[in-house]
Amino acid sequence: MNDCSGGSTAKRRQENATETNRNESTSVAIVPTPDRPTLRDGLLPAADAAGGTAHQKQIPEPLALREQIRSAVEARVAALDRSPPLVRHRLESHAREVLGQLRLPEAYLGWTMVMLASAYWRDRVLATPYERRLLLLPHCMRNQAVCRAEYDEFGLRCADCGGCNLSRWRALGRRKGYQVLIAEGSPIVLQLILRGRADAVLGIGCLNSLEKALGKLQITGLPAMAVPLHSSSCANTSTDEGWALEMIDTPYRPGGQAARSQVHLLRAASRMFEAGELSRLLPARRGDEPLRELADQPLEAVSPLESTETLARDFLTRGGKYYRPFITLAAYDALRGGHGWGRDGARCAAQLPEAVKRVAAAMELFHKASLVHDDIEDDDDFRYGRPTIHRQH
Repeated sequence: MNDCSGGSTAKRRQENATETNRNESTSVAIVPTPDRPTLRDGLLPAADAAGGTAHQKQIPEPLALREQIRSAVEARVAALDRSPPLVRHRLESHAREVLGQLRLPEAYLGWTMVMLASAYWRDRVLATPYERRLLLLPHCMRNQAVCRAEYDEFGLRCADCGGCNLSRWRALGRRKGYQVLIAEGSPIVLQLILRGRADAVLGIGCLNSLEKALGKLQITGLPAMAVPLHSSSCANTSTDEGWALEMIDTPYRPGGQAARSQVHLLRAASRMFEAGELSRLLPARRGDEPLRELADQPLEAVSPLESTETLARDFLTRGGKYYRPFITLAAYDALRGGHGWGRDGARCAAQLPEAVKRVAAAMELFHKASLVHDDIEDDDDFRYGRPTIHRQH
């Protein structure tokens, strides 16, 4: 068992250096197309002149071509070591190699990356119990001509009218034990992960949405699988239904590969700002009443310092990604051997010193203060789905 309080990091540094050298030595060529000429050394840029990726998000047609690419992807992934986290540059490098071998254009890069990530993480999804999986379905697949469903903070509240596949897929997921949402994606997904409610994500979405979600999921290191939509039109879209059902039907097989993940440190950072834990880490000096009770008192009965502290503490608990305290905890963990990333990550995260947590909380406190300032400067009306501080008070 790893010692969470320290230990030698020489082996880990050597492993990181080996992985870095392996990635830096990879040179990937893509077959040029008339509108995307070959550049120096036969390499193509990873983004267009405006820094975007729109030119890489074409859906391969027909289905036979998609099946050919997926087969090539699965063959490549089968030969990979799937224990390291799947960082974006590594994912893109492998996807480019697959397209190069098939002599296909860069336009299919985004779609191929989704296939590759899904194949890479499949074994870990297999090892995740159904009740710890989150199934994310796209609201843009609803039949707008007949759909009468309404939205809430979690997404579309399907009425099971049978006008589209969403109700059927949701029912299948629920029968297996999945948590199911019909929503746009990344914000609510990250919140559920940080709250410890999901250990794997399976989704259907357009390439634009999947690209956004990928960035969030790579931070956590949790496994994910996805089936892309055929377009990004955001209305009455379609997908490969057989592939979608196959993904939802991914069985549960205990065991499987373990991978290094930051999710335990991310969850530790998020838990620090739950009301009870925050009160323990940073006991109230003046404003110890809940905000709702303070608001019921006459203004002259409340001291400026007490009201300021109460507002500040309430704002800290409203939400956010809590990346800054996470980075602080991760820096401490790295200096002590990086055990928070390993198999014992949950135990090590639970043993983080109180002093380190308080420093991490201070980082978020400075950040939240800057957000209040920005909201005033920009005259914004909402933050975290609620009226901004200067609007509310």
